[in-house]
Amino acid sequence: MFGIDPDDNNYWIYRLMIDEKFQVQGIGKQAIHLVIDEIRSNNNANISIIMIGYAPENLTAKFVYKKAGFIETKLSSWGEQLAKYSL
Repeated sequence: MFGIDPDDNNYWIYRLMIDEKFQVQGIGKQAIHLVIDEIRSNNNANISIIMIGYAPENLTAKFVYKKAGFIETKLSSWGEQLAKYSL
């Protein structure tokens, strides 16, 4: 699930979840690239940033997002690690 957040006018990937029985098969990597491609192809507002948040202890998410090009920024006020991707 993704969209443009009206508070900061960035794209946000609100949730990207892979069922446990399908993890460690490259599906998360494929999914994040599909979402990025979808945002790129529909980015009529020319927004340059995609944001994502995840639990700081979720090392798998951290690894997948980093490999996809996301850069960690800060911890959110709600406790998630935030990361950004520049389009």
